[in-house]
Amino acid sequence: MNSWTQGHTMFALVICFLGFLHMSAACSVSGVCTELSSVQQEIVDVHNAFRRAVQPSASNMLKMSWSDAVAESARGWINKCNMTHGPPSSRMLNGYEMGENLFKATGISSWTSVVDAWHSEVNNYKYPIGSINGQATGHYTQVVWYSSYEVGCAVTQCGSNYFYGCHYYRAGNFRTVPPYSLGSPCASCPNNCEDNLCTNACPYINGFVNCDALKAKLTCENTAVKLGCPASCLCDNKIIPIAKK
Repeated sequence: MNSWTQGHTMFALVICFLGFLHMSAACSVSGVCTELSSVQQEIVDVHNAFRRAVQPSASNMLKMSWSDAVAESARGWINKCNMTHGPPSSRMLNGYEMGENLFKATGISSWTSVVDAWHSEVNNYKYPIGSINGQATGHYTQVVWYSSYEVGCAVTQCGSNYFYGCHYYRAGNFRTVPPYSLGSPCASCPNNCEDNLCTNACPYINGFVNCDALKAKLTCENTAVKLGCPASCLCDNKIIPIAKK
């Protein structure tokens, strides 16, 4: 789903490096530790700035907020210093697989620079087609995935390198699906809009891809629909995450 991104002091990593020892369980990377509320706010702000500025504009882009639980998940993987994407089991929350963006740096860099590097893959992307040049777009699409409304991140030193990562709830990057719906900002949430971002996230996810059709045909009084389509049944006028395909 994702690939490594390159920045000024950061470079692509395509081989899994094993055996790095992290410096300590607690973050000791000066100025960028995500236990700091100011750093958390920086990460949230830069994500939301990119999300509200997508072109073409999004009708259903949710405002992102910080989650300590999501950050703890990211920290659990980052502190292993295993500089590759982990298995799905390494990023589960409430039984749901989260999204993940990772970054390796040769020096300490700000989180704004890290997220900007992920977002820079927009240069490879055309809505809604996908990559226009065969280059990676997965970091970008995760940053701007409409229903990813919680983020949590971590950083640690691994030998002479620095390992950054964020987990996202809900996950993005479903194949063949664009990262958001086209339209005027907040067109899908006119009564729940804050600075061109929607604030009405549905906390549930449907178990079937055809829940809207099932709800229309059988209604939510049907036990199978009620249990399998909680988002469609319980989230009127909310932004619903895509069902797993």
